[in-house]
Amino acid sequence: MKLTKRQLRKIISEEAAKIHEGRMAEMEMQLIDEIVDLLIERGAVMQDPQRGFDDDLYQDALDYVRNAIVPALSSLAARGAYDRK
Repeated sequence: MKLTKRQLRKIISEEAAKIHEGRMAEMEMQLIDEIVDLLIERGAVMQDPQRGFDDDLYQDALDYVRNAIVPALSSLAARGAYDRK
């Protein structure tokens, strides 16, 4: 089967997009784990050492972010506490 240059470019572009999406997902998961680690270190969420990182821990972290961090950020944004550059 022969491919035209246009077809080859399209295939390469699609594959590059897949690789980029995979890397972004991996980076996002690393960031989430770092945030959860910080929440554990600061005592905002409790980790059961025998269970490690499980669904309950991520749910506790999500609840904390929704109930404490998001309202605080919203309040800061509403007051214009930080100027955007």
